[in-house]
Amino acid sequence: MKNVIFKFGVFTRMCTSTINTLHTKLLKRNYMESVVHEKPKTNIHPYKQIHPWKSLQEFADYVATNVIYNENGLVALNKPYGISHRKTEVKNVRHFIPNAVDYTLEDALPYIANRLNYSKLTLIRKPEKYMTGVMLLTDSTHVQNNVELALRRGNNFTKTYWVTTIRVPNVLRGKERLAMKLQSNPNYKLKKPIIVTSWSKNDEKRNAVKILNIEFNVLSNSTLNLCSLIEIKSSTIQWHAIRLFASTYLYSPILGDNLYASRIQKLGNAYINIDPHLEYTELPPKLNRSILQVLNVKPSDQLIIPCHIHLRSMVLPSFLDGKQDLMLKAPLIPPFNWTCKQLEFKYLIQDT
Repeated sequence: MKNVIFKFGVFTRMCTSTINTLHTKLLKRNYMESVVHEKPKTNIHPYKQIHPWKSLQEFADYVATNVIYNENGLVALNKPYGISHRKTEVKNVRHFIPNAVDYTLEDALPYIANRLNYSKLTLIRKPEKYMTGVMLLTDSTHVQNNVELALRRGNNFTKTYWVTTIRVPNVLRGKERLAMKLQSNPNYKLKKPIIVTSWSKNDEKRNAVKILNIEFNVLSNSTLNLCSLIEIKSSTIQWHAIRLFASTYLYSPILGDNLYASRIQKLGNAYINIDPHLEYTELPPKLNRSILQVLNVKPSDQLIIPCHIHLRSMVLPSFLDGKQDLMLKAPLIPPFNWTCKQLEFKYLIQDT
């Protein structure tokens, strides 16, 4: 009898085990597998969404909605990053934009004009391709002449730029009269721009130097003092003057700058300028790992970081009725604003 009960118990356990196995397989087949195969939702990094447009029309609509000013034939828009005026053959590009588009402002002008109810618009002032901020358009030659006249009245400092640097400069504010010139090297054909602090009047007469009047002010330092938000007013942007100044004069290269950031190197506890003709200066800088961590960027993905230069504001002196100044101010574009929030610049909270 015991033997029969034992066998029945074994049989029962076997049946139970078989049923459990079947239940497990059914669960995996009908539920678990669908969960496993469902792709996890991942957040796309803001730097990978700088060019989100799927068509020229979508791009033009985006630009046309970022209106700063639109009165009496003058239109001010907030220019997006990595967009040029017109298509040109560019060599030695050192900036990478994930999913970059090749639309130009010239391509979009007819759509923008139509969206803003103009028959035609002409671009009269804009930041360079790898900058964002205030750009001016008009439908009138008269307005264009008035803009040019106002800018001449303002002399050097009609434009104010915001830059994010990859270290805190030793000097927090200042006003400098400098010059730039092209430095040659017998071993290299290409001349490289440098900043000089002294030059002769003869150099100016021969146009051997380009005068660089500049004012700067550190607005805020980031968490852990890794970076700075600096306001810069410059008399020129020729030869990428703002990048050159930040890197080789302030020893605080601009975040995302792959042109001049490697011109300074740390030697012991000091930073020094190195020969701009060395091949090393052609490489992107090695960023502090703490900065990369704050920005959620892997060292291998460093090239996705855009160059953080924003034309924050432009003043047109005596533009309104020939008497009042017109101040045009552009907010930071979303990826740049995200950078500033990650770095916890306190100034931006106050400014907002």
